Amino acid sequence: MSRIVIVSRRHDKLVSTVMKKVPEAVALTNFKFEIQNGDVLCWLPTVNEAVDDEVQELAALLDHSLFLPAKIVMLSIAGTADDATNQQLQKWYGRQATQIVFAHQYAIKMIDEFELPYTIVRALPIISDETTLKIVDEGKSLQGEGIGIAQVAQVIKRAVTTDVFKNQSVGIAP
Repeated sequence: MSRIVIVSRRHDKLVSTVMKKVPEAVALTNFKFEIQNGDVLCWLPTVNEAVDDEVQELAALLDHSLFLPAKIVMLSIAGTADDATNQQLQKWYGRQATQIVFAHQYAIKMIDEFELPYTIVRALPIISDETTLKIVDEGKSLQGEGIGIAQVAQVIKRAVTTDVFKNQSVGIAP
């Protein structure tokens, strides 16, 4: 089985929850590592991370690697695929919502341009409570206040271990 490399600086329990579901995964805090043949790269940034800058670090990693990842999975925010109104975005992410969405859209566009298999998981704000789970296609409205961390981990597991969401951006909502 491929190695699954989770890159994240999150302080919630998402990484540990994903690792319980995918125990063979390894967790790192940055893109300064050597890609091995067959690696699946799973990037789990927070809402406010400078993903537009960090995707440049990912690009540098790919440029200098002997092997390319078999797949890239990125957790993103709602609002990057015509799936939320400005009012919803302000409610979820505050006054800086537009800039945050633009940064995530840029990172997603860069990942698409790498021309590698990828999955983008667009999530409502992540909460600790259990919620229901609904997969929402691009352009379809995301509704709700938040999505449970266990439900996000469930979708991340499917994205890194299967090809069910290959080359797709999927929204998740309760």
